[in-house]
Amino acid sequence: MSAKVSVVIPVFNAGKYLQETINSLLAQTYPNIEIIIVNNCSTEDVTIQLLNQLGVKYKVIESTIQGLAQARNDGIKEATGEFILPLDADDIIKPTFIESCLDLFRQKPVLALVRTNIELFGAKKGTIIFDEYSYSTLLARNLMVATSMFKKKDWEKVGGYDNSFNTCFEDWEFWIRLLKNEGKVGTIDETLFNYRIQKGSMMHSLKMNNLKEARKRIWEKHREEYGKYFVDPTESFEYKFMEDSTANKLGNILTKPFLRFKLMK
Repeated sequence: MSAKVSVVIPVFNAGKYLQETINSLLAQTYPNIEIIIVNNCSTEDVTIQLLNQLGVKYKVIESTIQGLAQARNDGIKEATGEFILPLDADDIIKPTFIESCLDLFRQKPVLALVRTNIELFGAKKGTIIFDEYSYSTLLARNLMVATSMFKKKDWEKVGGYDNSFNTCFEDWEFWIRLLKNEGKVGTIDETLFNYRIQKGSMMHSLKMNNLKEARKRIWEKHREEYGKYFVDPTESFEYKFMEDSTANKLGNILTKPFLRFKLMK
């Protein structure tokens, strides 16, 4: 029997986009998919009504604490699939996304994570093309979006997402733990994930102090790992850049966490 993939979709007041996200899953070329929708304390009527309608057909659960880390953990706990794919409620994946990821896992069973290149849509259009993965670079900056596929057993092994990262960077911190013991990353050189850019999105609305504090906490939590690549994380160029930069410069480094970000004109 083919491996099951559990797609976990946290939803916070995203009812106007959710059906489009679900439709992208129903259009997948790979059939053995479990869809788990986590209501992350939504308050909008349009979202609540849609979730009530979906309850019969899909696995819809409630998360009592708001935050992506908590919602993803709640959804993954309920997952029965061998593989996990987090997907935000306003994003979509192309029809071959899941099949392509699983093919790469079959070809290279040692992989801990599979990512694809990204196409932006909405308020901005463009592509994100990943450079070659290395753990040392991951420590310096995030190299994946949350919508990357991994195994549930590995999520269990590292203890899931850290719920204390409840405003941002919960996925980056999770990747650091998931991949710390020479974990392997596979990259599909196709733009199979469509990332919606909204005006007033969470990343744009977060205060720079929140972003700065979250990134600083990552360094402090993983001081031993950073110490393997930097004599002292607090003495590294990146850390001092965080401490000394103006808000404008800090915003540039924090809100563009990818190695190459090419916007199409």
